Amino acid sequence: MAQLIDIQRIVVDPKKLTARIRVADSGPLFTDEDLEGTTLVYRLLPHIVEHACMGDGGETFRDVMGATEIAHLLEHVTVELLAQTGIAGEIAVGRTYEVAEEERSYDIELACEDDVLVAGALSSAAWIMQWAFSGGGDPIPDVEAIVSGLVSLTESLGQEKSKQTERADSVPPQNYPTDPDMDTGHFRMPSNVAPTVLQQSDVRYDEDGFLHQTDTDEADFEDDSFRGDV
Repeated sequence: MAQLIDIQRIVVDPKKLTARIRVADSGPLFTDEDLEGTTLVYRLLPHIVEHACMGDGGETFRDVMGATEIAHLLEHVTVELLAQTGIAGEIAVGRTYEVAEEERSYDIELACEDDVLVAGALSSAAWIMQWAFSGGGDPIPDVEAIVSGLVSLTESLGQEKSKQTERADSVPPQNYPTDPDMDTGHFRMPSNVAPTVLQQSDVRYDEDGFLHQTDTDEADFEDDSFRGDV
């Protein structure tokens, strides 16, 4: 399969990160178009069904996971990775909107305490989705390694930012657009899982501040668990 999720641009403001993504023409647009792939995601991240999911006709993601947008699933995979890092705040929050004027495109908003962490989690979530909806197989994504890699990446870049700040004589103020508070949406309370382990996706930015990611290896079992009653 071609790249399932194309992260086209990322915009960061003081409260959230917004990513414009597009789902490949050759890929499923809804989870019920590929329940095997959806099952692989669930087996890899079982706590995903426990996420509160407001505004989708149910109370948790369990109620909609079997028939929802692929972009919505990507949001929840990202939220789960953020929650498992233990450094994304008390509650990891996200929301997904269809972009009316662009076919197969969505905006995903994620509460953002650290843009490097959130962008890295989104990139890693897209890598997991690519693996799952390409049939699975080896190597199976190592979630603990991904989480550990996200934490290490965030901490190392945070230390570098601190050094740069110490060297700078002054920092000009940033003027960000104002947006509504992200006080509703989909969220995951931090779990008790202790992160230890990324076959780290390469997270980098170009000079315009947009996220890029390297190609990832594409990597089957069928499960009826989200046919409405997980």
